Amino acid sequence: MSDPVVSAEPATTPSTEKRQKLGLKGYGKYLWLYVALSIGAMWGVVALYLPDYEFMAGILGELETTSPVVILVLHSPAIAAFVVLAWYDGWRGVANYLRTWVPRRKDLVWIPVLMGLMLLYIFAVRWGCQLFGIEVPPEPMGFGEGLVGFLQLLYREVGMVAIGIGWFGFFLPLMHRATGSHVRAGALTGLGIGLFVAPGNVFASFELATAWPLYTAQLCVLSIGMSLLMSEMKGNTLFFLLPFWVSASGSLLRLYIFARETQYVQIGLFTVLVLALYFVLKAKGGGKLAPVHTFPEYLENEYTTRVGAPFPGKGDRSRELATRQPKASEPE
Repeated sequence: MSDPVVSAEPATTPSTEKRQKLGLKGYGKYLWLYVALSIGAMWGVVALYLPDYEFMAGILGELETTSPVVILVLHSPAIAAFVVLAWYDGWRGVANYLRTWVPRRKDLVWIPVLMGLMLLYIFAVRWGCQLFGIEVPPEPMGFGEGLVGFLQLLYREVGMVAIGIGWFGFFLPLMHRATGSHVRAGALTGLGIGLFVAPGNVFASFELATAWPLYTAQLCVLSIGMSLLMSEMKGNTLFFLLPFWVSASGSLLRLYIFARETQYVQIGLFTVLVLALYFVLKAKGGGKLAPVHTFPEYLENEYTTRVGAPFPGKGDRSRELATRQPKASEPE
């Protein structure tokens, strides 16, 4: 798929002005703080436990999903994002982000469509595995058991909401600012998530360790699709969370097994879906994709008013900061 580089429109200029990217000048500190509080926290805990697991387990507890340490670390992307938002614009910055979760009326139709596509996707993964002779569970969950399990997944899949808030609510739009590109920003976001979740795969078992590179590649493809979709939906994290909730349920519903061979099928199907999304959104825009939404502009009044957000952001902190420092250099 070609790399559709589109204009990133800062709040300080008219929407008709074209730029390749805004750059990270003045915003790099937020990136490094986020990485330190998310990836740094995850790998920091691993570094504590690796030398003497039994000793640390006696102090902080076993590394299992019910452990307070694990829960805290798995939610670190959301914690990091809210810390960054508060540093950037205080409580107004946090409130502006929360306002982005309210979808526009015209976007509501996408919710059942996306969830329906992801439901079809998890069954297609099973059928693809069967087609290529890849092992799958003999019988999926029944409807009733599966429905209960699916509803419980939202809180049992510890950190799912945190990934949405941190990696797609903050990191992805910041990478849009840095690159001006759906493909590059999406790939960097997928790689970031892959590094964040790596300890849970690399140190769990050989099978999971060998599946991790492919899982990270799958995250990159997914994140490119989310870049396209969320820019169309004014950056609303809900449009990541709801489809991902469905797509993450395949193993739980006993449709397929998380294994290296399964990842090939998933990557192939995700690639087809992202390509289809690209052409659908381009046709919807009359041959153009929606401009990439950038942090922090997508949270603020100028952008949210222009795109018709139900609850526009308050203030334009990015404009205030732009008047205090030289503008970032722009490519010719």
